[in-house]
Amino acid sequence: MNITLLFRTIYLSITLTLLMTSPIYAELPSNAKAETSKKVTSEEQKIKYLIKQVNDSGVIFIRNGDEHTAKEASEHLAFKYKKATNMFWFFGAKTKVTAKEFINKIASQSSTTGKPYLIRLKDGKTVTTKEWLDKKLLLYNKKD
Repeated sequence: MNITLLFRTIYLSITLTLLMTSPIYAELPSNAKAETSKKVTSEEQKIKYLIKQVNDSGVIFIRNGDEHTAKEASEHLAFKYKKATNMFWFFGAKTKVTAKEFINKIASQSSTTGKPYLIRLKDGKTVTTKEWLDKKLLLYNKKD
């Protein structure tokens, strides 16, 4: 096992342990402000909405071949979001992440293996998390 893979494995183990023992879902950053002149939904509000949709979905999430509950998946995505927004190298100098960037860079695939995240719907059909979240974001934007 090369040293990089070893460190990634250790990091992931520690990260998952912290994730499973901490209610981070409620601790998402809240630095985005809505404009007061008109009703505008901030990108952060959209991201929180998407994470809540995952949490409330009741479907099975498949990450790196392992099945997880919707609650576990939402906690994992919230953790990844919080972690990524604090990493300069992940998004560069910008301070805000769009909902689309959240879907494409954080919520769609494993940052460790690169494997896409999947969702098994209640009817047994499996779709990519990206496809599922894109549809949820489209519905959210239509109601604005």
